[in-house]
Amino acid sequence: MKTLSRRHFLQLSGMGAAGVALAACAVPVPATDGMAAMEPVHLQANIAFTQADYGLQYQTIEKWRDLFEDTHEGITVELAFVDWSEHHSKMLVLAAANELPDFIEVQASRSLLWIIEGVFLDIDGYAAADPGFDMDDFFEGVMGYYRWDGKTFALPYDHGPINLGFNKTLFEERGIATPTDDWTFDDLRAAAVTFAQEEDTWGFSGMPRSWLLEPSYLTPWGASLFNEDETECTIDSEEAIAALQWWVDLRFVDEAIPNSAQSEVLATAGGDFVSGKVAMTTVAPWTAPTWNALADFEWDVAAWPAGPVTRSTAGLGSGYGITKDTEHPEAAWEWLAWMTSAEGLAFVWAASGASTPPRKSVFDVYFSAPGIAPNSQAFLDAMDNYMQIGRPVSPYGAEFTAIRNREMDLINNGLKPVAEAVADMKKDGDPILAKNRELYGS
Repeated sequence: MKTLSRRHFLQLSGMGAAGVALAACAVPVPATDGMAAMEPVHLQANIAFTQADYGLQYQTIEKWRDLFEDTHEGITVELAFVDWSEHHSKMLVLAAANELPDFIEVQASRSLLWIIEGVFLDIDGYAAADPGFDMDDFFEGVMGYYRWDGKTFALPYDHGPINLGFNKTLFEERGIATPTDDWTFDDLRAAAVTFAQEEDTWGFSGMPRSWLLEPSYLTPWGASLFNEDETECTIDSEEAIAALQWWVDLRFVDEAIPNSAQSEVLATAGGDFVSGKVAMTTVAPWTAPTWNALADFEWDVAAWPAGPVTRSTAGLGSGYGITKDTEHPEAAWEWLAWMTSAEGLAFVWAASGASTPPRKSVFDVYFSAPGIAPNSQAFLDAMDNYMQIGRPVSPYGAEFTAIRNREMDLINNGLKPVAEAVADMKKDGDPILAKNRELYGS
């Protein structure tokens, strides 16, 4: 493995936040021997972004690209930044036309669909042949999004678990003990109900929804949304009904969660939580910049509470892969390995606090980032111990999602009894999920 000198690295990095953090770690910049002999190669790399982080992300990734080109003679990388709102549809159009760039980004929830559709190359052979690349450093709970049939097709660049965020100032003003990492849902309910006794104040914001539904809301009660291979919906179980009813009661019986009309009013103050009128909510690592910018109170995080059966929460992120249309897979691997190396993840993501890293070895850099939650150790603990994949991830899961959202909206707004809604979710969802059996050969 070739390395840059410390002085050269700092010169190229401009001593930005990421450069300072990496310099403190004194880590080598990764590169692979033998690349100097490669014929000149020009790669096209797609990077998705949101308008909020475009400037910082663009500049940081450009710097890391420049470092790559400096240490990989003969390879140049053309970066194309695509807004997340257009990314998925644009990549599918390019895939159908066999015009994909060499390297693209993929959100974890869509990765399996793209893998099965043949968008990505199997990269296990390249990783095995690269002695400088440590595949075992990735959290195993993250890699499930990027593997299919025992093979790896993409690699994560960020991944964050859902934890419990809380308004520390509000807790202290009311004389209520702040959440701890050993809290249960009984503790959450007791605190939430206490806050709700005050006028114009609520204990919690959020209801069971989206990709959080199974790991964060059902699994703690011993329930599931699907069977193991997502060919059948299992949300009609007694355990699932009990889990969902718990949240319905917290909202409509205890009145500890704002209803839709109340949330609309709170939105004018920046949202339920940042309004300062809600004590607790769900939080992901990437929420920190928004809360730091908008909240005028102290906040922190704790472990997602344990349910009657277990402690579990959802995790989600994004990754990169080499596409089927590349004419330069070896060079594309060098770029993929560079972008997902410990050094790359620290430079581009962890040192700024933009998100928690999918590599274990990079958390020390994240813990030194500005603006992260004081108890960010809770994120690492979740990734190490109880974070699960937020399903569906199967190809026909997207069709099921529309049915799930329809019924959960009715439940969460008190418009349909839980038992009736989950029965309809199963009735309408099972025929769709059954189509996954052809893919699994079952």
